[in-house]
Amino acid sequence: MKIDRLLAMVIYLLNRELVSASVLAERFGVTVRTIQRDMEALELAGIPIYAVQGPHGGYGIMDRWKMDRQMVNTDDLYYIITALEGVGATFPDGSVGATLEKMKALLPGGPDGESAGLDMFGDHNRKLSVDFSLLGGDPRRRAEFAAVKRAVEQERVLRFSYTNNRLQTTERDVEAMTLVFRWRAWYLFGYCQLKQDYRLFRVSRIKDPQMLDVRFRRREYTFEQFIGQGDAAGQPNWVDLVLRFDPAMRPIVEEFYPEECCSFEADGGLVVRTRYPEDSWVYGHILSYGMYVEVLEPEHIRGIVAKAAASISEKYQT
Repeated sequence: MKIDRLLAMVIYLLNRELVSASVLAERFGVTVRTIQRDMEALELAGIPIYAVQGPHGGYGIMDRWKMDRQMVNTDDLYYIITALEGVGATFPDGSVGATLEKMKALLPGGPDGESAGLDMFGDHNRKLSVDFSLLGGDPRRRAEFAAVKRAVEQERVLRFSYTNNRLQTTERDVEAMTLVFRWRAWYLFGYCQLKQDYRLFRVSRIKDPQMLDVRFRRREYTFEQFIGQGDAAGQPNWVDLVLRFDPAMRPIVEEFYPEECCSFEADGGLVVRTRYPEDSWVYGHILSYGMYVEVLEPEHIRGIVAKAAASISEKYQT
């Protein structure tokens, strides 16, 4: 939409002193003539656009219209932008990018056409490096993620094919209520019309999502209630785990699990009680501790892990 492009242009120009029409055209996927018309539209809207002629010319926004930067200092901006970049890495559709542009507009501008304030981050970056990229969704799934996100935002019924942890595939119509980033993955929480109950769906297992024209009235039941109430544990996609770790694993286990989940034994071992949606990630997570962990409960998870460990052992038999 034109209004979206105009808003994005304003934010983009706020971050820079001068941008040529050709650069803007390439950035926003339009012609130079369209950029010229857009600049005229922004001027009519009261935004003080100025133009510089010549080979090094372009468009800019007058300094008096720049956002007030006094409400935060450089340190504040560094932590805000770093946090947004981290969150952005977990959003496969890149929707946090516009927010990042707005925050960078608060940085003092420089004559090189970029925000000189970004150079002030150099010292910070040498002392602190944060990378959330491994927590983000597969870039190949961005279209599917975007479809799920739109359904949640517009409160529409979402139709998709879903494969559960038992490798059973079904077609679902779901009232898409909440997008959740938890347990190192994205999930969709909603009311499943097939099961006539609330369910949690791992987004990476959702295939061919289609947002239907059917709107739904949002139910009062929330995701927090879903995971907090005892009856949630009885649903097929949840599992209450009791794991016993050898004493040698204590430093690693204490990093991963909060103190309230752990109890300590006389020999220094740890017993961890936790709850997860049951899927292949849970099995792989347990197996990643190798011989240093034992599943105490539930019995069926104990059997799954034992069978997987035996299969792994067979592969290395000579």
